[in-house]
Amino acid sequence: MKPSTEPDWTTAIRRLLLVAWAGLSLAWLSKDQLIRDGDEEGHVGAAELFLLDLNQGSASAFLQRLWVGDMGEYPQAFSALVGGWWWAMGGGLPGRVTVRAVCLVSLLVAALATARVATRFVNPEQARTSSLIALATVLVLPLANGVTRHFMPEGLLMAAVALTILAAQRWAERPTLGRAVWLGAAMGAGLLTKQTFILLALPPVAFLTVGLVKRQWVSAGVSLLVTLAISGPWWFTRISDQLSYASASAVGHGSGGFLDHALYYPTILAKLGLGPAVTALSLWATWRLLRQTTPQTRRGLLVAGLWLVGGLFVLSLIPKKYPRLLAPLTPSVGILLAMVWARGARDRRIVGAGLVLGAAWIFAASTGHTPLLTRHAAIDPGCPQQWLRAPSSNDLGLSRVAATLSDAPPGGVSISQDIAIPCDVQTTHDWAQHLGPYLRRSGSDREVQVAAEPTGRFIIRVSGAAGGIPVEGTGQSLHIHDRLGP
Repeated sequence: MKPSTEPDWTTAIRRLLLVAWAGLSLAWLSKDQLIRDGDEEGHVGAAELFLLDLNQGSASAFLQRLWVGDMGEYPQAFSALVGGWWWAMGGGLPGRVTVRAVCLVSLLVAALATARVATRFVNPEQARTSSLIALATVLVLPLANGVTRHFMPEGLLMAAVALTILAAQRWAERPTLGRAVWLGAAMGAGLLTKQTFILLALPPVAFLTVGLVKRQWVSAGVSLLVTLAISGPWWFTRISDQLSYASASAVGHGSGGFLDHALYYPTILAKLGLGPAVTALSLWATWRLLRQTTPQTRRGLLVAGLWLVGGLFVLSLIPKKYPRLLAPLTPSVGILLAMVWARGARDRRIVGAGLVLGAAWIFAASTGHTPLLTRHAAIDPGCPQQWLRAPSSNDLGLSRVAATLSDAPPGGVSISQDIAIPCDVQTTHDWAQHLGPYLRRSGSDREVQVAAEPTGRFIIRVSGAAGGIPVEGTGQSLHIHDRLGP
């Protein structure tokens, strides 16, 4: 491959872009105190078990939990990653920026991997700027940013899919044993992240590698062995549970018909997955690339298309649907925009303008207070999960309760009644279910119960009366009393 003849200013722009994205992302995290979504809290609870393994000095328990642990329906790679990082950051509340920031790394990895894939489908002398365009595209994707601001495995899955496609492309170019090991490691990590990895990565990876398997069977076998060594222990010990999980996923929980299911993901993709500007830009780029194709362009279109459209098709066949499942597919458009950027000055102006609009759109969505997603009741009834929103200072009064109890004498806590959290505040468990974990993680572990007749030393009475600690958005306030105090 000929070295790029493009100017070195692309390196400076790349660094500036990464610094700006990281700075804005960390600033958003620092301002957001909203209590976690119910699904998100479940993943944090799983990560806490890995944290406890390391706190007890048991690396073997950590690894055993990762590879064969029975912790529910999902593989454990994401929880192990978060738990390990949480331990490295000294424990404490998981809402601290230093802990939450680990999730942002997934988007960065996905962006860098997609940029490397995109360079395979442009002329070498244009690789540097085209890579920059692919990187910028992924960093302005709305759903990808929203999901990686939260403790959700779809962010890590996005990185795993992108890395696997890059590893498959590299192995297809030169099928050495070393590259086979990297491909196997990427696939193994993906399989330990979430079950949907198989569905999302299979179309592009099969296209890139299936023709080489017979000719390079030794190298392919090594890749398979590495995959099995990493993910096999968990899958083989959980096979019956996974069959039950697959059966449950095959049953929808709404009343939608064929058209509802067919339009669900494309609609979510345009509004939340890519955003209006990048959606329009991607459609235009596809049209431009199809008009004047070369073997290199066709291959890039197939990889990007199988990554995005192939994944969309597979997800659409599954009755149970959630917007967050789209996140691992969205980096694929970075390949399209990188290829069309390489065509000439006119195309570059359109791509540049479109990405500026895309960046402006996600900035507005990340600072505004208008929900971007309403749940399609026929497909997924219930509260919508708002992954992309403005940061919120509403922690439902938990920090004030913890501060009040931090220096108080030992004793349990009795709550007079629980408080349901409205959908427009957060899609999450009732208030009392958050208090126990919050107190434990903040260093003030106490028994917490909801009881009309209190038994704990400290009573939290819930009422609509003013003067207590407000639970914002619920119309309730909390009044703390020490039964043994004055």
